[in-house]
Amino acid sequence: MGALPLLKSPLLTSSQSKASDRQGEAVYEVADVTTQDETLFENFQFEHYEETSNIQLFFDLFFVANLTSFTNAHEINSLEKISSYIGFFCILWFTWVQVTLYDVRFATDSIIERVAHACHFGVMVGLAIIGPEFLTEDDGWGPLQQLSLILVVSRVVLFCQYGSTLLFTWRYRATRVPLVAVMVSLFIAVIIYLGISFAFYRRSAYDAYIAWYVVAVMEVAVNLGLAAQWRAMSFEKTHLVERLSCLTLIILGEGIIGLTKTIVKVETFDLKFTSADIGSIISAVLVIYLVYQLYFDNVRKEPFGSVRQQLWSILHFPFHLALALMMEGTNQILLCAHVVQDLFNLFNVLAPYQEGAPLEDMLTTLNETVYRIYERFPTTQVVIDEVEHALDTALNPAPNATEEQTLEEVQLLFREMAKTVIEGFGWEPPKEVEEGDYAGFGDSIVSIFNLTFAYFCICVGLVCMTIGVLTVLSHRPGYSRLRYISIGANILVGLGITLLSTMVLTDAAGNLGTTPWTLPALTLILLALLVLHHVSI
Repeated sequence: MGALPLLKSPLLTSSQSKASDRQGEAVYEVADVTTQDETLFENFQFEHYEETSNIQLFFDLFFVANLTSFTNAHEINSLEKISSYIGFFCILWFTWVQVTLYDVRFATDSIIERVAHACHFGVMVGLAIIGPEFLTEDDGWGPLQQLSLILVVSRVVLFCQYGSTLLFTWRYRATRVPLVAVMVSLFIAVIIYLGISFAFYRRSAYDAYIAWYVVAVMEVAVNLGLAAQWRAMSFEKTHLVERLSCLTLIILGEGIIGLTKTIVKVETFDLKFTSADIGSIISAVLVIYLVYQLYFDNVRKEPFGSVRQQLWSILHFPFHLALALMMEGTNQILLCAHVVQDLFNLFNVLAPYQEGAPLEDMLTTLNETVYRIYERFPTTQVVIDEVEHALDTALNPAPNATEEQTLEEVQLLFREMAKTVIEGFGWEPPKEVEEGDYAGFGDSIVSIFNLTFAYFCICVGLVCMTIGVLTVLSHRPGYSRLRYISIGANILVGLGITLLSTMVLTDAAGNLGTTPWTLPALTLILLALLVLHHVSI
């Protein structure tokens, strides 16, 4: 291993080219330094890596760690929260892809490049710090300004990286225009992000954050457009497909991490697994595994056309977003069945009284129920004091207390226990509910479930449909009719699952989503799609 250079050219040297020739590769004569034609790629003058490097994989881990920390800090319990999730994911993904588009074409191993990657790692850490305060209107101006400045740093580093590439390739006329164009787009982005930071500093335009998304999309669009027009900027012989596939794999891995956390939470609170629990957990694992197979069985590593490859690449943004939300929705659907079952068991204590049995019969098991709930679920001392007071009042009523007054204390006690169970599993009302407004608290919890069921169905459907579209974009001519039927089934089934989200308009969503059959049914659907795919091949 030689000494690490300060700055390394992305072009192959003559000796490297001859070495490739000795290894059996078809290499033409290295172009002269005065050449003006577009023979860079035919002559292997750009050093392209056939697979993802370790430092690139390390950067991917920063992406997923960032996404995980943001998800933990922002429970998706309202439309505002899901909007902020999509917004943060947009910033995170487009920042990641901008670095990736450079790495797969021009990255080298040098001191300057390693410093640049260290800066990109710092950008990801900065985004993680901003995550908990992302789009919070109360005292949120500071984080908004800081995020804009972080994006400025990210684009300045990329500007310098493309500048170093331009420095080494300036003698090749075919590389000048596209590289300068990319650098101009990055420079404009830096100016806009910097201007937005001043808007936040002066607290003059809170909605200015919308420009983040517009500029990020335009940056990538310019980069991909130049790659489609200039062969010197194309992704031919690069590992872009592998980079996007690696991120898909890492997002699926993040879903497994979230699933294991959910399983631990269920085991901690419920203390045991029923047959329905085991079936749901197995189904959740199989859902992730089947999505993995459906995607990677349809990924082609061979080149499949410049324009189609650009479309294939950019479609990974909605695919990765839907996949990340699907992973989170799977965990929430799994938890929902346990929440419903625990509440059902809790309120079963009231059943004898509702069926006409004396109130004393119910009070005999009340103390044991309270002890069991607060032994399993964490809560605050304030709540425990209120519960103890209500329990003492119910078990030892005043001499002049009526049965209705005692029943009110019992109902208050059960509502507090229900609230403890729901919040113990990690569900929180999307907005503040006044103390004692248990009806409002219940409506808030129902709204969380309806939102979870809706976005879960939409994202599962989008994942299936996007896999079908990605397959069409990368397919070879001459597919059999059954193969097209398989691709069409992915799209149509995905559309059908997406339309299931309309069930939240009725009680049907609650009837389906709260049963243990939600995830097993999805497993069977994905398994059928996978079997059809392999039969068609």
